[in-house]
Amino acid sequence: MTPPIHLGRIPYLNCLLFFHALEGRDDVRLSPLVPSALGGAARESAVDAGPVPLVNTWEIEDRYMPLDEFCISVKDRAHSVLALSKVPLERLDGAEVGMTHQSSTSVRLLHVLLAHVWRVRPARFAPLDTARNDAYLLIGDDALRYRHGTDTHPHVADLGEVWQKWTGLPFVFARWMVRRDLPEPERRRLAALLDESIESGWPRLEEIGAEPAARLNMTIAEVREYLQGFRFRATSAEHDAMEKFRELDRALRGTEATRVRSG
Repeated sequence: MTPPIHLGRIPYLNCLLFFHALEGRDDVRLSPLVPSALGGAARESAVDAGPVPLVNTWEIEDRYMPLDEFCISVKDRAHSVLALSKVPLERLDGAEVGMTHQSSTSVRLLHVLLAHVWRVRPARFAPLDTARNDAYLLIGDDALRYRHGTDTHPHVADLGEVWQKWTGLPFVFARWMVRRDLPEPERRRLAALLDESIESGWPRLEEIGAEPAARLNMTIAEVREYLQGFRFRATSAEHDAMEKFRELDRALRGTEATRVRSG
């Protein structure tokens, strides 16, 4: 008997359409993993496939391949990748910026935007401590809960929106990757399952979105609008965006490494 395909499942609302129809299937095993943990599992070849954070896909290209262009991309606003700040973000020179441990791609996107859009150099990047941080990064469902800002951190920047206004491109947060040694029939079957899950999810959104809507204090209309802001398959624009971000990220990390050595 063929063992079930082991998938890393990101337990966020933006992955609802990918996974809702896969629950309870005997031929699929789901492991809930936040994005950074899924990236680590892929580095260790511990999952067969999943929506791997974009920056982690670059580390596993020898063992994993893209799965039929499935991705998590935003055309403009992400709504769930947010920087919250006590002051306007262009005033964060010398500040402490808290980073969620759940992210890898969003953390590096924030570094790029701080350097190139807001043109500031925080004094340090620290663990998330909302009482202490001058600004902090939230992603996923945590970001949706605080999408309107807080009393202490009223300035909110949607990183997807900032990237799009700066580059004119969408942003790809994750890309579905599958083990190269998974038999081709299994890869095709998984792609078909994902297609079917997405297509069947839209007409069932009132049903499958009820629990996350209640949990996140959203209406079903807001859930639908949120999900409609994503692309779940990469187009040529996504490929251009991935290439541009990879170049910017590589250059910035090289600059930061040089600064550390010379400092």
